[in-house]
Amino acid sequence: MRRAVIVLLSGLAAVGAVKPACLAAPPSARLAGPPARQSGVIDLADRLKSGLRVQTPQDVAFCDAVAQRVREGALPERIVDATFVWAVQRGKKYPFPAFQHVIRLKAERLGVPL
Repeated sequence: MRRAVIVLLSGLAAVGAVKPACLAAPPSARLAGPPARQSGVIDLADRLKSGLRVQTPQDVAFCDAVAQRVREGALPERIVDATFVWAVQRGKKYPFPAFQHVIRLKAERLGVPL
């Protein structure tokens, strides 16, 4: 279905009937995707807050602190991501406490204060 739509839009663009935004951009821009951010670190705090369903200002501050440590390079992003996925996949209604406990343990082993 998707291929049929692309072929149809390409055909219409060729005859000048339609010029969709995805065909108006140069090929390199179409393949590049959205502008790269610093390896996704900018959205890390927001992703943690929404995915872990934070509820209190202390939870929000903790997520901001974790994101700041990742930005500084003190805490590897892959460890934070793996812990985040683990906490969310546990299937609990409120995954933040599990994430907080485990990420504190992992940061302590690395010598990173949280």
